[in-house]
Amino acid sequence: MVIKKLSLSFFTKHLGIKSFELAKDSYREIVKDGYFESDISDKSLASILFTNVINDDFFEKKANLIDFITSLPLITQEKIKSDLRIKDINKIKWNQEVSDYFINELSLDRKFSFRTENIGFKRTDGFKSFNKPKTSFKKLKRYQSNVFFDVYEYISKTPYARCIIQMPTGSGKTRTAMEIVCDVINDTGKDVLWLANTEELCDQAFYSFIETWSFLRKREGSAVNHLRCKSLSEHNNIEPCFHVATIQSFNSGKIAQKLNKFKVNDLELIVVDEAHISIAPTYKDSISKILKDGTKIIGLTATPGRQLNSNDKLRSENKKLSEFYFNKKFEIDTGDILPIEFLRNEGILSNAKFISIEGSEIEKTLNDSEIKKCIKNNKIPQKIVDLLTNDNKRTAVIFDQLIQLLSRDKKVLFFGTSIEHSKLISSLVNIKGYKSAHIDGNSGKYRKDIIEDFKNGRVNLLCNFGVLSTGFDDPKIDAVFMARPTNSIVLYSQIIGRGLRGPKIGGTDLSEIYTVQDNIADLPDNNEIYTYFDEYFNNNI
Repeated sequence: MVIKKLSLSFFTKHLGIKSFELAKDSYREIVKDGYFESDISDKSLASILFTNVINDDFFEKKANLIDFITSLPLITQEKIKSDLRIKDINKIKWNQEVSDYFINELSLDRKFSFRTENIGFKRTDGFKSFNKPKTSFKKLKRYQSNVFFDVYEYISKTPYARCIIQMPTGSGKTRTAMEIVCDVINDTGKDVLWLANTEELCDQAFYSFIETWSFLRKREGSAVNHLRCKSLSEHNNIEPCFHVATIQSFNSGKIAQKLNKFKVNDLELIVVDEAHISIAPTYKDSISKILKDGTKIIGLTATPGRQLNSNDKLRSENKKLSEFYFNKKFEIDTGDILPIEFLRNEGILSNAKFISIEGSEIEKTLNDSEIKKCIKNNKIPQKIVDLLTNDNKRTAVIFDQLIQLLSRDKKVLFFGTSIEHSKLISSLVNIKGYKSAHIDGNSGKYRKDIIEDFKNGRVNLLCNFGVLSTGFDDPKIDAVFMARPTNSIVLYSQIIGRGLRGPKIGGTDLSEIYTVQDNIADLPDNNEIYTYFDEYFNNNI
């Protein structure tokens, strides 16, 4: 295997000394627990880390490819030149022929395969045009229909209407909202703009609209995912259009020019996915500028509407959010039964069990200024994240629990403490012999392939940081593992929601939610975040 012929200096150069030392120390801590029969050499560990941690497009950068080859033994370099019929290593290019040779002849991992385009994201994935259908009907569930009718009646009859749709994670708020979007386009012949803050949410909205509009359309129309579509030549700007865009795309430049560039014509409705982003100062300003005379706005949220009595900041944010949407909220009507219990009884949500994992204890780390900044920004300081990432005993406890899950053939979605931590956990699990993969915001054009491998069962454990809390749906997830510290109720709600899909919507009857609870003495007690979601869990199972 060609990887094993590389020097340790090559590995540490591209992995980073700190990352390698962290992996080595963590591995040795796990060895103490008996998970590995014996220690392995630094070079062997580094070679495994390289395959698991380095981004899939590593060889597409010519400097990396040349460095890789020139770090191999001379006899191997000569073989490569002879087999590929090249005289000068510096002129080699990573193409299909070279990729196939490295994989088939030199046993390079297939994750590095050369591809000519962003897999799954062809130009047609950013633009879709529709003709008038012959049939037009797709039934919502009763509780979804009630929300649909109430919201549509309100926005149809109310000038400048603003409202929030609050539906628990897994109950189909996106699907319900799409019926509203389709009826708005059918009835008004005007454009709708859907705003989200991640590429997963944009893709989810785009494909959800295509599916729903295929059944409900009564006129010609089109859909554009501006995150993926780089050319609008097919968009005639005459028929009404469903536009999907990141809210960040409106943060710079003049809003009118941006709308013109996106060919947003007569805008009837704006939908803001994850409505809490609406009140962030920059986003709020952008949304306010997009709103034209008569344009209406709907915010979507799954976060429970109750407030934490001890958290003044949260009460203030909820108040601002409510006021921005004119204090108008629509939610599912479940009578005297709590919404979560109702959805669980209906098989929409799984029977979820909460399992707490004891994490680190951190004291006297932050100064007063850092504590105030943390409280103000509702964000865990990087200093704390680094300490948790580098806590080998904490990593060993997490590893132990993951191996127990994987040994029971569980499908696990893991949220790491940091990018480095997510990569580390994935690599350690791979060393143990279970198939794991990592993705983050830098995974680039192969991210969708990795997600598909997880959905199709080719990967048992999918580790990530910062990308799969929203817009990612795999109903067959058995366990969600939360190792990321957070003070955000919204984020925690999004993350646990990945494992709550019930049997009636293709999910599981039972799911397990593992949460690492760290005792960070400098920060306000955030255990309230976990108890805030007690109604989601049934710990008697």
